[in-house]
Amino acid sequence: MNSIYSKISFRTAGVALGVGLATVGLSLVSGVASAATVTSLPDFTDDQFDGLINSGEFTEVFVAEGRIGNNSLNQAERELGINDKAGTPVQSAQFVWGNGTVYDFTLEYTGSTVNYNVGGTILSSTAFTEPIDTIYIRTKETANSNVRLNLDSLNTFSAPSDNDSDDVDYVLIEDISAPFTLTGTVSFDWTGDQPTRSNLAYQIKVGTSEPVPEPLTILGSGVALGFGALLKKESSRKQNKVK
Repeated sequence: MNSIYSKISFRTAGVALGVGLATVGLSLVSGVASAATVTSLPDFTDDQFDGLINSGEFTEVFVAEGRIGNNSLNQAERELGINDKAGTPVQSAQFVWGNGTVYDFTLEYTGSTVNYNVGGTILSSTAFTEPIDTIYIRTKETANSNVRLNLDSLNTFSAPSDNDSDDVDYVLIEDISAPFTLTGTVSFDWTGDQPTRSNLAYQIKVGTSEPVPEPLTILGSGVALGFGALLKKESSRKQNKVK
């Protein structure tokens, strides 16, 4: 999968992510921070992401989410959540987003606890203990709205464009492990009618990736298996002849 995207080194990603999700920053507490890689996926779609899930190339462990919801303290819709891989919130909260207001946020995963803080509203869960190595950051907007997700190390920002038919953007962060901490700021802004539910939202999808063997590797494995079967058959034939 990774061969079709150009990788961007962690240290230079803040400059290189000028397309699509143009501003994501990352602070990793773990010792692998210098080895992490960030890839901008400006043409990546939800259907392609679902394909990774369905093929087993990516497995979600948990998702930290922010959404416009009904933008009130009415519990009919949540605005913040820590979700499991089925999309079911294990922790959720009400939140009122100010139009254009910038909020600090932190997402921490210790390997046994997820702590998620947006603008002083704190969610915490001990439902997840799996190892992780990959994060997909997704934003969803409408024609009259924006998500600005700025992480401390990378400077990224997402805005709809005329050629972005689904108003969805992705960034891929690889080669990480728990514990890690993402810190930064987030804001929603809109003109005219306020979006609702998940039409203005972001998700930080944390999980594991399974590399897909290269075609030559698959061919080599097939040849090796075939050769092994041939040797086994020949050995069996010789043993039968001796008997």
